Amino acid sequence: MDMCARACLAAGLTAASLGACPALAQDAPTGGASIYGVLDQYVGSLRRSDQPGRTRVLNSGGMTTSFWGMRGTEDLGGGLRAFFALESFIQADSGTFGRTSADPYFSRNSYVGLGGAYGQLSLGRQTNALYAATGNFNPFLASANLSPVMLQVWNTGYNRAVLGDSVWDNTIQYTSPEMAGFRVSAAYGLGEVADRPGRHNLNLTVNYANGPFAAVISAQQVKVGPGLAAPIASQKAQMAGLSYDFSLVKVYGQYFQTDTPDTRTRTRTAQFGAAVPVGAGRVMASVARTQRDTPLADASRTTAALGYDHYLSKRTDLYAVYLSDRLTGYARRGSLALGVRHRF
Repeated sequence: MDMCARACLAAGLTAASLGACPALAQDAPTGGASIYGVLDQYVGSLRRSDQPGRTRVLNSGGMTTSFWGMRGTEDLGGGLRAFFALESFIQADSGTFGRTSADPYFSRNSYVGLGGAYGQLSLGRQTNALYAATGNFNPFLASANLSPVMLQVWNTGYNRAVLGDSVWDNTIQYTSPEMAGFRVSAAYGLGEVADRPGRHNLNLTVNYANGPFAAVISAQQVKVGPGLAAPIASQKAQMAGLSYDFSLVKVYGQYFQTDTPDTRTRTRTAQFGAAVPVGAGRVMASVARTQRDTPLADASRTTAALGYDHYLSKRTDLYAVYLSDRLTGYARRGSLALGVRHRF
């Protein structure tokens, strides 16, 4: 399995959910198609620092946003393959598709592509590489609801630092073959706005992996997607991440910065975390801090999490996570979540 595949697996994309990464779609059995997914439900008592009250919930997507999908490949001969993936987010607590009512049906991924010795090219709705990198380099992985850095960088309730969606429509993405541990991906998302060819999204990401060490640099400019409406026309974002597995503990670090010129807003986010194998699971700890600079006022937010993920089998696990959150001008508040996750 190549470096990109290992990186996706590190992000929690197990064999049951490989279709989320185009590189892993090529590892699917030649010919035919397979169905796979993740169902994740949790009960909790939740309260952000700036919320007036506490909410008791049964929600979908604690450690992994619930989804189901289909993927397949075809060997075209001469080292060339065709591949595809169709994936739909699920709100498993209510049976509704999508993360919200604004999502299309195949909201997680919907692409087709060709791959070979010189890399691969995929076309369609595809996961943003900066979002994937955020999940790869923190101990809570791609947890959209319980990872401190995922909350601060991508969650609207936490006044997210990065604008645009975690999945881009109308995107052309090229991923290079692995070379000395390096792999490069470039994405161009068409805005499809009449007479405005400059309305598009761009991303360039470089991943590196060598034994226990992994690193990433990702940069993007977005002009299309959620949060990009008058007066905001564009935003630039960059991030760097690294991890090192000492066997007894795996450590993670990330740094993000964004610039939104139309509102003269800049953010800087840092995250540090660790995961320690314990019994049939692992203990996870992470803290993220975002500094937001605006013309009217500056603010900071610090969110920390401590959790345990216990595997009952290769496909089923139980988890418990405590979150602490404090925003400038508000008191520190805590949240607790207990959940179960099953892959199929």
